Order: sequence, then C-alpha cells, then structure tokens
Amino acid sequence: MGVLRTKLQNSPSTFGNYVFGNSPWTPARGCRPLNPATWGRCPRILVDFYPLAGRYIKEQSLVHCNDDGAEFVTTQATGVDLNDVTGTNDTDILQHVYPDSYYRCDEDGSNPLLSIQATHFPCGGAIIAVNVSHRIFDIPSITTFISVWSSVHHPNKSVQVTPSFNIPSLLPCKEHRFGVNLKRSSAEEPKIVAKRLLFDKAALASLKSKLKPDTISDGEIVSGVIAKALVRLDWAKHGKNREFVVFQPINMRERTIPPQSKHACANLTFTTLTAPVAASEKIEVQEIVDVIGEGVRANVAELAGILSRDTDGRDIIIKSLGSLMKAISNRETNFIVFSDCNEFEFYEADFGWGKPVWMTITPQRLRSNATVLTRNREGDGIEAWVHLYQDDMPRFQEDEDITPFAH
Repeated sequence: MGVLRTKLQNSPSTFGNYVFGNSPWTPARGCRPLNPATWGRCPRILVDFYPLAGRYIKEQSLVHCNDDGAEFVTTQATGVDLNDVTGTNDTDILQHVYPDSYYRCDEDGSNPLLSIQATHFPCGGAIIAVNVSHRIFDIPSITTFISVWSSVHHPNKSVQVTPSFNIPSLLPCKEHRFGVNLKRSSAEEPKIVAKRLLFDKAALASLKSKLKPDTISDGEIVSGVIAKALVRLDWAKHGKNREFVVFQPINMRERTIPPQSKHACANLTFTTLTAPVAASEKIEVQEIVDVIGEGVRANVAELAGILSRDTDGRDIIIKSLGSLMKAISNRETNFIVFSDCNEFEFYEADFGWGKPVWMTITPQRLRSNATVLTRNREGDGIEAWVHLYQDDMPRFQEDEDITPFAH
C-alpha cells in the first residue's frame, strides 16, 4: 500500500489507445498464435509498474497505489475479419477492439488506470489494445511498459529496464486557476472521422528535396504538408484567412537540465505551441515547417529548467500552460494539433506472437484538426491519422497536396 503524488499542471484527464494487430499464424512468418501466457506475464510486469494498478484520487491529486489492479479482457470477434480492422479509416470499427468502457478516472475513483483487451478473430489473427490514463502515464511511459511486457516473452533478449517514478516528487502538485473557461459546449458536436495518409520512403525523399537541407525531422515535413491543407480548408470554410497556431506534445525527458532517464514514468510531455501565424492561401510547406521548428525550440528552451535545483519548475509549467490556455480561448484562431510518435518503436513489440503487422494510436477523446504520426512497419515512412469533422473530410482529401498520400 502506498501513495504516489502526480503532477497535474500538465496531466490531461484523457486516455490513449495503443492498438497492435497480427495476422494468422503461418510457418513462413515464424510467429505463434496469441496465447494465455501473454496475460500471465503482464501481472508480473505490473509489480514494477505499480502505479498502473492503483486508483486516482481527484480531490487530492494522488494515485493511491492500493493494488486494486488493471483490467484484462479477452473477446472473440464474429462476422468480421482481421483485415477489416487493420489499416481501417473507420474509427467506429476500431471502437470494438478497445475495452468496453472508456474509463474516466476523474469521474469515478474506482475505475482502473490501465485496461487491455485482446480480440481474437476467426482467421486466427488477433489484436491487442492497450488503454491508459494520461493523468499518470504519457506516451514515452506506456512505450516503456509495452517494451518490458514484450521482452518477457523473449528471455534471451530481455530489455533490462527499471522504470522510475521520481518525476512527481521533483514536480509536486501546485494548484493554479488560469481564469479561462474551457468547458465544452452542451450542444452536440459534429461527428469526427479519421483518414489515414501514407508517406513512404520515396514520398519523404521527394518532399525533403523541395525543402531546405537543414530540415531534419520527417515528422515536421509531414506536419507541414498536412497543416498547409488544413489552412486551405479553414479558408474555404470561413471565407477568410484566419490566424493559425500549431500545437505539438514534446517529450522533455532528455531535454531537461539535468536530463532524465528515457524510462522515467510519469507525464513529462508538454504541449508546445507556435506563435500565431497569418494564414494565406499561398502559404508554403517550408514556411510552416520553419514555424513548427521555431515553436518547438522556443518551448523546449523555456521548459528545460523545470527540474533545475535553483528554479521552481512548477512556475515555469504554469507560465507555459497559461500561454496555452490563452491561445485555446481565442475562438477566432485555427488550432492544428500534431502528436509526433515517430521516435517510438512500437513495431518492435512482440507479445510472443511475432512483431505486429499493423499498429495505431488513437486518442480516446477525438478532436478535429488533430493528427497522430507514427512510423510505418518498415520504419522508413510515416502513417498519419488525420481527424476532422465528417463534413470537412471530403474537401481535405481532395486537396492537391493530400491526394497522393490518401489510402
């Protein structure tokens, strides 16, 4: 029994879904069917990742490490094939491979912080969906959990990782009210749909050849292409050029002073934002890439000292979040969000069945103008999942810069 204090200044009350799919067993693939041992090994992993087996106490901003446990579900799909799910653009289909309930730990302290569902298909294939609360675990943290869980199926290749949970003690909770009302409208929001864009190795090389040589990140290039189309879409909807701001979560673990272990488990991912940019129908990808890069560098420099001994990092976080809240409250600004997950090797996750043939990350709470970027299976391209209002998607797909990558 114990209590772990979490850092609320940067911890959204959302859950993320991490989906791994694998095709039926064949001798040529050298994989094995998913078996019950997968579940048997996961509880052993929870010993090291003990906060995931606890419960969140909203009133005290605490995780009560009471060993109430995580949720594990196995289910059998009927009337649908694995190929109907893997690679689909239909977010409604994906809902069926997630745990039945999207737990909101803010609403009920008895809800688990981690839920995992294995869905078996008639063809012999399976999908594992991992659902986790970002109150306590960001993407780098859950990546560490998945890596360790995967490694126990291969004793000779086990990853020697010892997760640490010292971040909350370095950044204890500090309450602050930003004076911004961000409550959702009671009116029913339009349906949000997703579209998968594929940028293979050749496509990235072609795009990079048109940009300045010092453009480093594939994620920035893809973000620039998508943002350009979203700016044009916004102009078509509103009949005028509105300012736009790009938001992007950044993993600060190895960027702080002093740097932290990449296996530090908590929420040390911060949302960076660009300065407002005057939109134009003629805006170019290079301009957007430059803006994103400048925004990331400026925010990283601002946040680098959050763990320095001579600084109260909480005040830095509050200042950063204040700027974020102020930007969000401006209803006349076009907000574009990118979650760049290219650095994480999700396709290396092998739960004893071989490496996945497909994976994706989806937010539980869908938001229009939000895109998730992940590496493709080959590791040399990018899959971009773009979320938009259903009525906006056809025009976006028809954009001349998007059509070559839509599948």
